[in-house]
Amino acid sequence: MLLVAALVLPLACSGARAKTATDPAPEATATTDPHTPSHDRVTVIATAKVPVVQVYLHQPGSPTTTGDAAATTTTVPGAMPAIPRVGLVSAGVSADAQGYAYDNPTYFKNPLVFDVVREAGAWLEVSLLARPNHQTGWIKRSDVTLSTTRYRLVLRLSTFDLRAFDGDRKIVETHVVIGRPDTPTPLGTFYLTEKIQKWEGSAYGPWILATSAYSETLDSFSGGLPQVAFHGTNEPQLIGTRASNGCIRMPDAVDQKLHDLLPAGTPITIVN
Repeated sequence: MLLVAALVLPLACSGARAKTATDPAPEATATTDPHTPSHDRVTVIATAKVPVVQVYLHQPGSPTTTGDAAATTTTVPGAMPAIPRVGLVSAGVSADAQGYAYDNPTYFKNPLVFDVVREAGAWLEVSLLARPNHQTGWIKRSDVTLSTTRYRLVLRLSTFDLRAFDGDRKIVETHVVIGRPDTPTPLGTFYLTEKIQKWEGSAYGPWILATSAYSETLDSFSGGLPQVAFHGTNEPQLIGTRASNGCIRMPDAVDQKLHDLLPAGTPITIVN
């Protein structure tokens, strides 16, 4: 998995260390079956235009607003510790008194993006890179520009099958490596946070396609944070097996193609 370190950011997704429209957009449309193509499937992407985006855990002005960061530092019994949390430096994302603060650009010098869940006047509810997974928060609409995409990724773990769609048109299909039983690939809906260049033949292939998911069984790996990613592989013989630390490995040619096609913000659905 892509492991964002507190200090040095080693990349250890594969288990090996790395060598070193501003116009208003329509609201995102959800469907109940991620495998059913839909002409109306549109995702709204918010791209930061300020140096730091403040994320509020509750919509400012709502009755549930507390101004308390307790939710960022507590965990469900038996669950892994929260990321970010007070006292943890997590590569440009930190917990604060209101929720989270995200640096723009990212640690890897890419634009900071979020997927929009819904719009409410001057505020946007967005999906977050945070653990527990599947968190949302509120950001100022004025802090971002909006665009849309019809691209999406769907991964079915039981068949090791990854598909990319452009609206209702399947454009890529491949078998992949997924997480081992003790370090499973998380289930749910996530998004592509950024694209990080490596090199063909590396343990990660030419590109790491980082996601908004964190491992739900690892709190660290090789000194970094356990951020899940899609990427290539230098062990193609393992494709179709459960052999990773939670990341999704694919043939290098597919890794390159997905990099070329998919924008940051592309939604990702992972199901059994």
